[in-house]
Amino acid sequence: MPCITMAEEFTDAFHAYWPFAAERQSIYYKRLRGEKPPWTKNKILEEYKFTNAFRAADRTSQYLIREVIYKPGLPMEAEEVVFRVLLFKIFNKNETWELLTSALGPLTWKGFNLKTYGATLDAAKAQKIKIWGDAYIQRPQTGFDVDAEKKEVKGKHNRYLRLLEAMMSRGITGQLQAARTYEEAYHVLRDFPSPAIGNFAAMQWLTDINYSPVLNFDEDDFIVPGDGAFDGINKAFGFSLDGNREEDIRTGAAYIQECVRDQEAYFKHYELQPVTLFGRRLHAIDCQNLFCETDKYCRVAFPKLNRRGRTDIKHKFKPSRDPLPPPFFPKKWGLDTSRIAPL
Repeated sequence: MPCITMAEEFTDAFHAYWPFAAERQSIYYKRLRGEKPPWTKNKILEEYKFTNAFRAADRTSQYLIREVIYKPGLPMEAEEVVFRVLLFKIFNKNETWELLTSALGPLTWKGFNLKTYGATLDAAKAQKIKIWGDAYIQRPQTGFDVDAEKKEVKGKHNRYLRLLEAMMSRGITGQLQAARTYEEAYHVLRDFPSPAIGNFAAMQWLTDINYSPVLNFDEDDFIVPGDGAFDGINKAFGFSLDGNREEDIRTGAAYIQECVRDQEAYFKHYELQPVTLFGRRLHAIDCQNLFCETDKYCRVAFPKLNRRGRTDIKHKFKPSRDPLPPPFFPKKWGLDTSRIAPL
């Protein structure tokens, strides 16, 4: 198990990690309160788009929690909830969910029809409508590229719909609920017989299912860093960890877990108030995400640390003068969102 100390040999990226988390969360609270921009004096945070310190507070996660998992009127049977989450996460785009809902009505596993869903997305693609989110890119191959008649399945979206159908038909919900640990549930998704589900996607999909009533694992029990998090960890500690090596995955996860465990001490060291979401501490998925965002931040703040030729941040921040909508989080978290200021 690694031991992170406050030693000076750690890079500027590690020293930026905690102030970044604090400032990004401060911006979030200011927006919730309806304050007018600018919300920060940090020029990088003012100019570029970064996700929230807490994953569940991001726009897409908020939509998923409110409109996909807990929307009144949608069936709450475990199988239906898992179907909705997986369908949403495949495309990871709010507008695609709305497109399908508008065309097909309430989206349910009981009413799922592969051809109808596929035809709806075929039509959207023909109209040049973007159906895939930008947060992460799904592989074009899924292992379900040929149908029962040995015909090639055209369109990545159709191959993923076939993957979804196979997962549901083979009892993915029951397998997830039978898992004894968070890690075991992760492998239910990661080891499904298809090359489509990589480490990162499996961790993200499981996190979202765990927001629902279907599962109730402690998020701090297990984490797998994504590629962006590995870049941030490598920058922070001067490492060369490779996300394709199991030993490096365990090492990266251990560093994330230590950040989770000792976060109050680190914030105190940097003379910052602990970062919380209405009293909820940073969890492993949040610290994982913060390493990814710190990597992005350092491309501009500390370009000398760049190793993979990525020296810019893709998306500029376009502030809206409207306040953020009231946040909505899983009820099992017990958060009092009536208090907007940090607790």
